[in-house]
Amino acid sequence: MRTILLLAALIVPAAAYAQAEKELVVTVTSEQLKGGVVSEIAWDGGTLVIQGVFAKPSGELDAQYFVTPAKNIDLQQRPAHTEASARYWEMKSRRVSPTGLGTIVVSKDEKMPMYGIASQEQRMADAHDMGGTQVLHTVRLGRLVLHERNGVIPPYDGELWAWSPPEFNRVAWVDKGGDLWIARADGRDPQRILRGDFTLPAWSDDGTLIAIAERKNGGKKWEISVVTVPPQLR
Repeated sequence: MRTILLLAALIVPAAAYAQAEKELVVTVTSEQLKGGVVSEIAWDGGTLVIQGVFAKPSGELDAQYFVTPAKNIDLQQRPAHTEASARYWEMKSRRVSPTGLGTIVVSKDEKMPMYGIASQEQRMADAHDMGGTQVLHTVRLGRLVLHERNGVIPPYDGELWAWSPPEFNRVAWVDKGGDLWIARADGRDPQRILRGDFTLPAWSDDGTLIAIAERKNGGKKWEISVVTVPPQLR
């Protein structure tokens, strides 16, 4: 059973961010997370719910609940997701858009790289000694490649993308470089709206904001920000 750490942050109205490309909401430190990570961002109306997961020295999952003050933010302690934020996460992380017009597919490509000019047997042995099979995970929306990641562990649903409310029929995602993009729910008209090293995009219920997380200083802190969606992309 996964044990989680949750924060809820009441944000100021969207109009306060109209002139800002990105506005910092709250910073969570590695000390507060006990070396863990921020693993989810969800919305409950105008409230951001931030989940962090960490482990005790024994390896057993545990949780700590804390409140971090921030300008114009009223942070509240929460022991778990609200019903609304849990429902939001299920919606934003599914692979089919709310309108059914777009479907995200995550594929895996494995290969054994060959090194040197020796016999195939020797080259396979060298490849094994140098790390073995290489795995590439690719996230696609139709023909559009949203993200690529090397490694054994694939991205989890909702880690890299978020569907907008159905009436806007959009998707937000972060590419392999961490930049934030928006496209139509079927993958058409992709546009990069912000460069950075982001993860966990979460589109607000009114379609005006996208919350994102940034891992800073090698994981010593996590910054949660909101980005105003350009009016022409809503």
